[in-house]
Amino acid sequence: MAPAPKFSMQEQEQMILDAAEKSIENSSLLDFTMSAIAKGAGLSMGSIYKHVQSKEDVLIALAANMYANEAAMYHTVLTLPLTMPEKIIATNLIDRSKVQTYSFEGQLDNLVSSAALLKRGSPMWLERMRSNSKKIELEFDQLFSGAAQSGEFISGMAAVEEIGLLLWSLTAGYFQLVRQHQSLLQGDNAVAGGAFVAIAPDAPHIRGLKRILNAYEWQQPLTQQGIEKACRLLEDIRFR
Repeated sequence: MAPAPKFSMQEQEQMILDAAEKSIENSSLLDFTMSAIAKGAGLSMGSIYKHVQSKEDVLIALAANMYANEAAMYHTVLTLPLTMPEKIIATNLIDRSKVQTYSFEGQLDNLVSSAALLKRGSPMWLERMRSNSKKIELEFDQLFSGAAQSGEFISGMAAVEEIGLLLWSLTAGYFQLVRQHQSLLQGDNAVAGGAFVAIAPDAPHIRGLKRILNAYEWQQPLTQQGIEKACRLLEDIRFR
């Protein structure tokens, strides 16, 4: 009878992801090698390929883990005792250096949006990544729908898709600009500094979000006091 495996498949998977993270930090998102991952994980190449089939698969697997953690993070923030506008602002006031999964997650997020990379991913990891990313979307869909149904969002269901698109565009666009600026400044060292620090409660991005939010009808419009309250609660849970 063959001896029982030293590590379970789940343990091996985590060992591979941990080794991949260290390998990328020691090289880059483009230059890491499968052999370095095998060495770091203490597993044979055969064991590695039972879990991931290529470097692209490694990146997709890391992204799947990152999105799962992000979904959990957003769930925590969106269940804080805040009004809906305050919750939306709170998600933008998080100090990403305190909650990041990887130091290179900004660059990873950009890479896994590439169609060329995704074509080389395995179905299992693509499905896991997309499923975890969808969890983030569902958190916000439920927030907006619940607020419209409860009457907190007076503008109603007809405006849910509109405000969601506006807020997503401003937030995603802001973070994309910051990432590009960081990459230009850091050059070859960009992989080591992909996270964002906390945004000031009176920063232009926050002022812009406040203006957009208050263009719609709420039971309680967003105030500066509400923004500061969101900051305090984030500090309480060590997200800021």
